[in-house]
Amino acid sequence: MKIRESLQRQLLPIVLTCAAVAAGGCLSLTPIQAVHSVELKSAVSSGEYQVDPVDGSVSYVHEGLRLKVQHMTAAELDAQVPGVENPFIFRQVDYDQGFVPQRFTVFQVVLSNPTFDKVLAEPQHTYLVTDRGKILRPYALTRADASGDPRNFETYWLSRGVQSGNAQKIYLERMAVLRGSVYQPNSFIFKGGTYTGKMAFDPLPVDTKEVVLHIDRLVLEFGIYDIPKTQTDLEFPFVVDSRIVEPIAGEDLAEN
Repeated sequence: MKIRESLQRQLLPIVLTCAAVAAGGCLSLTPIQAVHSVELKSAVSSGEYQVDPVDGSVSYVHEGLRLKVQHMTAAELDAQVPGVENPFIFRQVDYDQGFVPQRFTVFQVVLSNPTFDKVLAEPQHTYLVTDRGKILRPYALTRADASGDPRNFETYWLSRGVQSGNAQKIYLERMAVLRGSVYQPNSFIFKGGTYTGKMAFDPLPVDTKEVVLHIDRLVLEFGIYDIPKTQTDLEFPFVVDSRIVEPIAGEDLAEN
């Protein structure tokens, strides 16, 4: 009799839980994944900078030349490269943090030159400054391009292990995506030309409120032997909307 009463006491919570699940519908075993969402909105006021109200990009305009900067959200990057070969985003939860983090802070830069003989914007003269004074430099494509700087995609991905056949395949696919999308150094844009590339920085801390993207030494005119003659420094301030988002139940993130 005592054994039967003990079993009843142990089974009662289970029975009540099952009844609650049955009353509320099916219980999904897929974990709900919180995501660190980051959106940057331009904070420029006037002058030679113009904000596009449609895509939120901001452009420096000078005598017809246009240098456009657009922050790319994780969703936009995922839409461009939806497979596992996407090198810019995370898709899985970091269980130490409890959410899907940002892998990089990515800007798409478009430089159009209808006016000058040739112009040049160099990634090594670009940096991102946070409201806490932290300075972030863009990732180079390879170790050779980085000249010893660990901020390069080749080192980043090799350090995460590519020994197995499938991992090696994914690594090569990701590097191929990067070769076709990263803003390359020494990319002269001659009159009538346009060049597009992405600049990727380390992820912003969750509590970041403001950042300024600096593109220094934009060359508008060259002298003899391609020595820069006329240069200008550009600043693109942004307000940061950084928050942890709990997705709606039933929404799944693709695995990576």
